[in-house]
Amino acid sequence: MVRINLLPVRAERKKQAGLQQLLLMALVVGAVIVVMVIWVGTLTSERKALDAKVVSINADLQKLEQIIGEVNQYSATKAMLEGKLKVIEDLKRGRTGPVKMLDEIAQKIPKRVWLLKLEERGGSMMLDGEAATDEDIATFMQDMQKSAFFQNISLKYTKINDRDGMKVKQFQLECKVNYAS
Repeated sequence: MVRINLLPVRAERKKQAGLQQLLLMALVVGAVIVVMVIWVGTLTSERKALDAKVVSINADLQKLEQIIGEVNQYSATKAMLEGKLKVIEDLKRGRTGPVKMLDEIAQKIPKRVWLLKLEERGGSMMLDGEAATDEDIATFMQDMQKSAFFQNISLKYTKINDRDGMKVKQFQLECKVNYAS
C-alpha cells in the first residue's frame, strides 16, 4: 500500500489561500486609503474655495457698509437741508404773510366799520372796532370767514358807544390767523 501524504499540499494550499486573502486585504485597505486621500483632498480644496469665497463676501460686505454709511450721511445732510429750506420758507411766509393778511382785511372791511385796534399774538388775533350797525359787524365777520387767512372767528362782545353825538356799536372779534395762504 502506498501512502501519500497530502497534508503538506493542503498546508501549502492553506498557506497560499492565506497569502491571497492577506494580499486581497492589503489591496482593499490600500484602495480605501487611496479613496480617503482623494476624498480629503477634495474636501480640502472645497474648504479653500469656500474660505476664498468668505473673504470675498466679507470684502464686499465692508464696501457695502461703507456705501450704507455714505447714504446715511447723505440722508442726514438732506434732512438738515430740507429743515433749513422749511425755515427759509416759513421766514418768507412770515415776511409777506402779515402784509397779505392786512390787505385782505382792508378789502373785506365794510364802509361803515372802523378798526381801532389790531393785536396778534402766537397765531391768535384780536380786532377792536366800531360799526354803524350790528348788520355791518355780521357782514364783516362773514367776509372774514370766506378768507383763507382767518379761522374760528368769534364775536367777544358788542356794546353801544357814543361817538361825537352818534350811537355806534363797539365790538371785539377774536380769530386764528394763518399766514400760509
